[in-house]
Amino acid sequence: MDFYLSYFNNTQVALLLTTIACFLISLFFQINKKVNFSLGFLLLAGIGIFSFAALLDPFLNLWDERFHALVGKNLMQHPLLPTLYDNPVVDMAYDRWDRAHVWLHKQPLFLWQIALSFKLFGVSEFTLRLPDIVLCTILVFISYRSGKLLVNQRVGYLAGVLIISSVFLVELVAGRQELEHNDISFLVYSSLGIWSFIEYYYSGKKYWIPLIGLFSGMAILCKWLVGLLIYFGWGVLRLLQKKYKLSENKDLFISLLVTCLIAIPWQILTFIWYPNEASEAMEYNALHFTTPIEGHGGTFWYHLNKFSVIYGAIAPFLIVPAFFFLYQKSKDKQLFYAMLSMVFLIYLFFSFAVTKMPSFTLVIAMIAYIAFAALLDRMFTYLNGYLSKESLRNTVFVLGIIVLVFFRFDMKSLEEKYTLHNGTNRYSSMLIHNKEVFTTLDVPKNSVLFNIKGRHYIEAMFYTGLPAYNFVPTQDQFIKLKTKGHIIVLFNSSEIDIPVYLQQDPGLIIIEDEIRGDN
Repeated sequence: MDFYLSYFNNTQVALLLTTIACFLISLFFQINKKVNFSLGFLLLAGIGIFSFAALLDPFLNLWDERFHALVGKNLMQHPLLPTLYDNPVVDMAYDRWDRAHVWLHKQPLFLWQIALSFKLFGVSEFTLRLPDIVLCTILVFISYRSGKLLVNQRVGYLAGVLIISSVFLVELVAGRQELEHNDISFLVYSSLGIWSFIEYYYSGKKYWIPLIGLFSGMAILCKWLVGLLIYFGWGVLRLLQKKYKLSENKDLFISLLVTCLIAIPWQILTFIWYPNEASEAMEYNALHFTTPIEGHGGTFWYHLNKFSVIYGAIAPFLIVPAFFFLYQKSKDKQLFYAMLSMVFLIYLFFSFAVTKMPSFTLVIAMIAYIAFAALLDRMFTYLNGYLSKESLRNTVFVLGIIVLVFFRFDMKSLEEKYTLHNGTNRYSSMLIHNKEVFTTLDVPKNSVLFNIKGRHYIEAMFYTGLPAYNFVPTQDQFIKLKTKGHIIVLFNSSEIDIPVYLQQDPGLIIIEDEIRGDN
């Protein structure tokens, strides 16, 4: 561990050591049945590890973090107008999600969170990821509560442990995994809906009804209609309870009404304010079920094959016994079937959908973690049958959890992907270099940047605040820009010959610093 820690910076090491300390203290309180203190320090460990994750990359990642960062930054100025090209000064077609003016490619809630974080704490990579730190810590808490209600306190605690030791979640917070902050928000708001439903089921308190609706609506405002997932589970439960009458399902419909009140206004407003962009976004999203968008395809078994990516190498072999023991230990079998039905629905739906991405099924992760926690709880219960002394049982529990976390949290992999010590991390080197070029660029405020490789014009706009494009302007574009008083800034490369009309421009600024990478 010391060997790997030496390659991280002092802040990252301090966060890791603080996380380890909080986690060990949490374990101490857990075995001594001080459950509130145990949970408190587990949450502190979650804050520590997710803060560490947010500091891993000192740059914007390519897919899709840089787009989300730029739109979030632009939303600071006009919260109801999501833009990618905030100042589309060049006369061209802004007709794709990666070069749009009005950007409706994603639902807005997670982007509003980013904008608010920027507004409150300044614009940086860390503040971009700060909402994820808060949301993932909330996920630890609601997984604890849900596991405790469904089975027992130890299952809830173990579910929280599995979450803070998830490398996949760490990489989502860090912005490395595709759809990063969007998927974190969707996962947590959907999980908040599931948790509220579980709380309502066991307490019967009516204030949970609008909360279920609220969180479901917020999930929709992150990633569209899959946010209605909780209503499928709720419907299955009512079928099992043989409650078919409208009067017996009044609470469900009240909750659904709240969801509609939260989610529908934005959809209506976008079709009123930005009808063309809203229609195109809706059509594009619908294609995910029938077309492998941008090459993101796979077989029917794609998501089952990706199970190990999300939950760990041996998770595919443990998921069936995990749900078996969750069934055995569940306090209410009908509620268990409602939870299981949501897992089946998500995997079936996205298995039939033609577009595939690893985290599409992440929405049911809280349920899966609780199932794995039930399996661990059963294993410790089994071992306790052979251990007569309480002290020995506690020792086995603590050592078992420490070994589990050590093997789940792969420091070697993180060191290879996020540090530069071995000289082979070309991805990080490339983006660190590009960020330095953009942040040190000294050009007039009325400049327009051209010939930036690939889609790196997105980072250029984020870091410089200037319009940026990946092509050389045509003569017509050049004339119109000069007429408006703009300065042309051209990133030079061996792949282009500078046109004569640009060479003759006395105000032309040529940047010789290379922008690396083609994506």
